[in-house]
Amino acid sequence: MKNQYLSLRYILKCASLFSIAFFLHLSSFAQVDQIREKLLHTNELLVAAHRAAHQKHPENSLQAIQEAIDLGVDIIEIDTRVTTDGIVYLIHDQTIDRTTTGSGDIEKMSSADLKEFTLLFEGKDSGISIPTLKEALALAKGKIMVDLDLKTDKIDEVMAVVSELDVLDEVIFFDSDWKILAEIKSKMPTAYLMPRTYKAKQIKKAYKKLDPVLVHIDPSFNTEKTIKIAQKYGLRTWINSLGDLDKELSKNPKPELAFDLVEHGANTVQTDLPAFWIGVKTTVNIVD
Repeated sequence: MKNQYLSLRYILKCASLFSIAFFLHLSSFAQVDQIREKLLHTNELLVAAHRAAHQKHPENSLQAIQEAIDLGVDIIEIDTRVTTDGIVYLIHDQTIDRTTTGSGDIEKMSSADLKEFTLLFEGKDSGISIPTLKEALALAKGKIMVDLDLKTDKIDEVMAVVSELDVLDEVIFFDSDWKILAEIKSKMPTAYLMPRTYKAKQIKKAYKKLDPVLVHIDPSFNTEKTIKIAQKYGLRTWINSLGDLDKELSKNPKPELAFDLVEHGANTVQTDLPAFWIGVKTTVNIVD
């Protein structure tokens, strides 16, 4: 009887652990579902972490991606480059000189070459490996939307990883070259695209040619007129807090400085200060 009781207790314990794991699994996937719902069907302010949350970790690292997830960021922006043997890595620059312990043009190097080097953080060796896109998307899957900044024209390799990980509805393809985005759309008709625009008049053209989800705008034409044009075509507007504004906010973190960037209705902000903008997002969305 005692052994039967222990067996029953063991079975119940295992069932309980399974239930907890199952619901945690569901809740993690609900996280990205909620972000995607806001992205596609609301005007709520969303925060995108530039090169992931890299204040405490190397840019474009798995650790920076996890930090962004932990902060509650909506979208991470990461940069894609492809090696000579067709492996997609996260590296912003054409060379690996600035961000790793190595040097050279990444698209003239193999994955075996890259495994010899590690990422730098604040100029020092972090000991962290250069991540592949596959590793990054596996970590982000179900938790956060991913903006893929296409620093390469080898888009088939990038799309192959997206397909393999089954995350097409969790990524956004960004490029200033509309031809690249059009090619992606022809091969992946349901892909979420974000073209860069340089003036308000280009928004209508982008809508007709690419049917994007977002358009990237610049502060130079961040006006009420621009936002109304985007809204007319059901498009979100992505704008950067990068550069001078983020530098000012890091020294003088006044919310009103941030409000100026989104006062006309731009509703997706890319930043190097994701923790600060999460606070701004909460305020703005409550007011709205």
